[in-house]
Amino acid sequence: GGCRGVCKGSRTQRHVSRHPRVPHASVAHAPASAAPMPALTTPINAGSGVAAPGRGERKRSLRFRWVVCLVAMVVVSQVPGSQAVFKVEEANLKVNIPASIKGSYAMAIANFGTPLYGAILAGSLVYPPTDHDACYPFPASWSAPKFPGLGASILLIDRGNCPFTRKAYNAQVAGADAVVIVDDKAEPLVTMDAGDDEETSQYVNNISVPVGLITQATGQAIETVLRTGSKVIVMLNWTDVLPHPDERVEWEFWTNSGDECGTKCDSQKAFIRDFSAVATSLEQGGYTQFTPHYVTWLCPPEYIADPACVSQCINNGRYCCPDPDDNLNAGYSGRDVVIENLRTLCVFQQANNTAVPWKWWEYVVAFGDRCTMASGTYGQEECATAIISSLGLDIEGWRACVGNPDANDINPLLESEQKAQVSDGNRGDVTLLPTVVINQRQYRGKLERSSILSTICAGFKIGQAPEICNDKGFINNKCAKDAEGYNTCAADLHKDGLTGCASQNEWPYYQCMCPLGTNKVNKAVDLHKDQSAFTCEEVNECLRVTTSMPSCSCARCVCKDLPAGEFACDEEPADKCAADAAAGVANPGGCWTEGSFSACFDNIGAKKEAGIQGLDPSSVPQSTCQCPTGFSGDGLHCEDVDECVSQCKGDNKVCTNTVGSFSCGCGDGFASLADTTSPDGMKCFEAVNVDGGRSGSSSVVVVTISVLSSCMVLAGGSFLVYRWRLRSYMDQEIRAIMSQYMPLEEDGDGPTGIGGGADEDGDSGVKDAHNPV
Repeated sequence: GGCRGVCKGSRTQRHVSRHPRVPHASVAHAPASAAPMPALTTPINAGSGVAAPGRGERKRSLRFRWVVCLVAMVVVSQVPGSQAVFKVEEANLKVNIPASIKGSYAMAIANFGTPLYGAILAGSLVYPPTDHDACYPFPASWSAPKFPGLGASILLIDRGNCPFTRKAYNAQVAGADAVVIVDDKAEPLVTMDAGDDEETSQYVNNISVPVGLITQATGQAIETVLRTGSKVIVMLNWTDVLPHPDERVEWEFWTNSGDECGTKCDSQKAFIRDFSAVATSLEQGGYTQFTPHYVTWLCPPEYIADPACVSQCINNGRYCCPDPDDNLNAGYSGRDVVIENLRTLCVFQQANNTAVPWKWWEYVVAFGDRCTMASGTYGQEECATAIISSLGLDIEGWRACVGNPDANDINPLLESEQKAQVSDGNRGDVTLLPTVVINQRQYRGKLERSSILSTICAGFKIGQAPEICNDKGFINNKCAKDAEGYNTCAADLHKDGLTGCASQNEWPYYQCMCPLGTNKVNKAVDLHKDQSAFTCEEVNECLRVTTSMPSCSCARCVCKDLPAGEFACDEEPADKCAADAAAGVANPGGCWTEGSFSACFDNIGAKKEAGIQGLDPSSVPQSTCQCPTGFSGDGLHCEDVDECVSQCKGDNKVCTNTVGSFSCGCGDGFASLADTTSPDGMKCFEAVNVDGGRSGSSSVVVVTISVLSSCMVLAGGSFLVYRWRLRSYMDQEIRAIMSQYMPLEEDGDGPTGIGGGADEDGDSGVKDAHNPV
């Protein structure tokens, strides 16, 4: 264990310096058109054996859709008769453009070079004009081209005629940021290893770029596009990197606003939340100068009208981001991500212009909580403006900064971001996401609070580091096991149940709280008894994460609550009932089936509910046999229920039983009317024809016409009475008002007139308007 690719510890592997191969049973993400593996004709380990074909692929609970993809893992296969263990490590080569070959392909990581574990390298593939196998140094007049907005220059070269290490070294000298070698045989992926000879050792010691191998089928598809002069935009993905501390404390965070990217995205979101207080403290104290950045790429001019660019770019293809769910026709698009990136950059611009740059952290934390892809509020401007308004920032200035994403024009802010991605000669190009740059050096390490803070603190001159960096701060974690805070809180000296420990920015740099997995809940207190005013109650984390975390809220994701505030989310297999039916299984799920009726029911809903209720979803079977409505039985055997035995009861009703259902109507000579008091919602009455005879449809028509006619007569009469009463009422009101200003003659209308009324003195008649006395 511990060695990558072909393990060398036992020395049973004979290394071939020209084209060593370790066979691998299948390609994790190769396209369906990939050729099958032929029988090996040239064994690489004469007399020692090779890794037997066969591998297992790690189950993925969520596919990464954004900047960092899960590496396809392979189960180590052992060589028969040998102690050597062979493993093909894979990264992912994702083609974003053009749409014709868009997709994810497996790439075997070489056992030399510098794999960029834990990050992503974005750029364009370049096929050299000559010497496609790179066995000789490229002419001094040619170097791997690099264009602003297109990221790294990744050289694509063919396998054959010389050692892998010589190819990679020559490509690196020509300016390549990474090297992808195309296999020259239709076989599964193999691990490229280096020989033990002196020449190869010199190459190995000087190769500093990542090197990978793709299948012949994948390479041929890409080379076909490159030979036409068109560009191919890709992303290469690895896992884990090592930290590199710096000397100065000006730092940048290159990130992305999308949140549907699985575990990596969840961890980045957690880092932003966890580091927010630390970053704010450093900024407010003037100890750091922080700048956020967002990576975008440029759509090549020939692809501006390509569906891939239309859905992933703004400003006529100038600024693009990959589709978060790899579906150009549904869900959120790369265009949505670019716009949110721009909006977040403009938040920082407004905050920085008003000398409160730390408000960017407040914004992104709030945005991560409220404006998520899972909730459907991501991409809605009103969600962003609500947060901006609460922070007291200038919304109109923010809108001016964002501009019009549909305009065929340059956005100054995004333009400067693309230029900032390219190295200034010291820092190196920013082609990985996420990337932290500290004092003009790219940090490689785990994206978590203590590691980032340690590296920032290492950049201060001796004696000038702030308090947060010394042994009383975050570096010496007061809540670490057996540390001061951990022991004090665990002792529960106040007998209040606050046995958990949380770090904080102020002395004593820790706070006792409810232990992980519980919440502090207020309760009624008896003042005559010595008891706490709160209690720590168990919390089912699945209630929260199944709505707020993309990796736990997909259609078939289920959550299991674990002790100490932990939880586990997994993606269940496809609907077994539907899968069995599609495969032509006679009885899907082993259940009763007859025609279009099946007793097989998918239990994904029950599994989700079990997690929410704090139960183990695995205790719920994948599917259940349950007779469908209209049938009775145990699900293995179902019989049609005769609903007419218990339903459609009443005078003159006729019931007809059907398979899985029934119909209820009226007998001959009777018609039905809706009746909410009847169990069947209807009643039957005798219908009469115009000539006095009974029956059928004609009687129903006559009755219907009669009813409608009566309704119309009643409605008309009611309307006339209503108009008459309304007119009389209005006449009375008008006369009463006018009588206050002018004499009115009696009209002899009796009760409806005004002139015959008595005045306040009881005298009949009308007062003189000019002499009212």
